[in-house]
Amino acid sequence: MRRDQPYGRPSIARRGSRTAARSLIVLIIVLIVAYLAAWWYAEGRLEAAFRQQEAAFRKAGWTVTHGATARGTSPLLARFSVADLTLTPPDRGMPSPSIAFPNVDLDVHPGSPFTLDVGLPLAWTVAIPAGPTFTIRFATLRSSYRFDPNALFHDAPDPLRTADVSFTDMRVDSGGTNFTLVSIKALTVHGSRDPAAGKTATALSIHENIEGLALSPIFVTLGNLPFDGKLASLAFDLNLSGPQIPAFSEFGQPLTAPRPNDEAADPLQSLQTLWQALGPQVHDWAKAGGHGTYKIALALGPLDAHDSGDFGFDPQTQPVGHSTLTADGLDRFFGDLGTVYPDAVGMISTIAAETAPYMTKGPKGGQRFKAGFALAGGVLTANGKKVANVPKLDWPRPVPAMTHQTH
Repeated sequence: MRRDQPYGRPSIARRGSRTAARSLIVLIIVLIVAYLAAWWYAEGRLEAAFRQQEAAFRKAGWTVTHGATARGTSPLLARFSVADLTLTPPDRGMPSPSIAFPNVDLDVHPGSPFTLDVGLPLAWTVAIPAGPTFTIRFATLRSSYRFDPNALFHDAPDPLRTADVSFTDMRVDSGGTNFTLVSIKALTVHGSRDPAAGKTATALSIHENIEGLALSPIFVTLGNLPFDGKLASLAFDLNLSGPQIPAFSEFGQPLTAPRPNDEAADPLQSLQTLWQALGPQVHDWAKAGGHGTYKIALALGPLDAHDSGDFGFDPQTQPVGHSTLTADGLDRFFGDLGTVYPDAVGMISTIAAETAPYMTKGPKGGQRFKAGFALAGGVLTANGKKVANVPKLDWPRPVPAMTHQTH
């Protein structure tokens, strides 16, 4: 019996190993099933998100058509695909161009389950009814959106938190040709929003940078455009703080259709209609302590300009703010404009004379324009001296809701 004891111990070890192996296999199977369930759920949410956005566009007056839709088949990626998607904005009294995408993919990767990557094609078609067609081409194009998990799972109306769009070597070609009308070397846009932001927190932030915008040489010649029709760069940063941020901060939402009595063909009337619609929201934001900051950098021909400042509202909800503007190469900029537009030399000379008191010596020996502006109490000042009186801002009243009576 004693000689049998050594043989029993390995048997127990082997049984323990087999038990552990079976448990590991069961655990792996459970994890695989759970992953596949999450993958299937994610693809279902992608399809639901597309249907909701499609309905939102149609409600706003857009025409939306598309071909076949399909879920992805790779377990390494949740995907919902749409073929032959065409978007046409609402008719505002003038031809509405339609934008056609051969295919659009909505993707979610396992490593970032709350980030939506929108796979757009590198060539779009823009068609104007009874008019020309254009092709928009890109070398690279990326578009991604990050959502708040808590808001997403509770079906909150505002789960989107950040949006990022970028592309390189974009050009607009005349339909059926390689004749380029407009090109942009690179563009990046980043937006973030926090619907729960208080008076001191940032509720909306937008950062945009454009490099190498150029018009076709034929436009430069026909239009007698300065600076060879090129814009070297334009950077824009905007931060809005305070509660009750206006609805226009919900980036990515479709434009609403005009009301039947809108005189859309009149740009001034359209701006007035827009102000009547958004003004009350901005007024509520102003009363709640809304404020913001901004930065702008522009490189155009010999001009290198930078402007930054802050803005808000006083207790009477009238605008107040400060800004600092610097510009190098302004004298050469005015000179180039005068050469291209000789009829405007008088006006350009007047502007140059008015900016002369703010000229200083720049870092490279040239002239630099630098001035600090302030707006308060309806008075605009530059470097502490009064420049102009600013009319009082007349806020529009909210448009009363339409009531329907049944007979």
